[in-house]
Amino acid sequence: MKLSATIPLLLLLATLPAAAQQPLPPRPAMAAFADFDTNGDGTISEQEFVDARNARIAARAGEGRPMRGLAQAEEFKDIDSNGDGNISREEFDAHQGRHMPARPRYPAR
Repeated sequence: MKLSATIPLLLLLATLPAAAQQPLPPRPAMAAFADFDTNGDGTISEQEFVDARNARIAARAGEGRPMRGLAQAEEFKDIDSNGDGNISREEFDAHQGRHMPARPRYPAR
């Protein structure tokens, strides 16, 4: 009788590590201005913004990162605070400053 009760218990214990939640991936770094200003002219056009954002989303999805908050991501017009059709370094930095506190924190490991 002891043997028949021991086997299921051993099987259960052997499967626990596999059933444990996988650790969260490291938090992605904030984007740099240069990641978006692909032509190096000192401003980010709407096309540069869209292309760089799409590339970052595709890269993160390819790494299996969660895509939480994507629907709430600010649009180009929200970052271009003066409405001149380009994002300056100052506008970009202001956006990063607003965005950083709102990002979820991964638990410490």
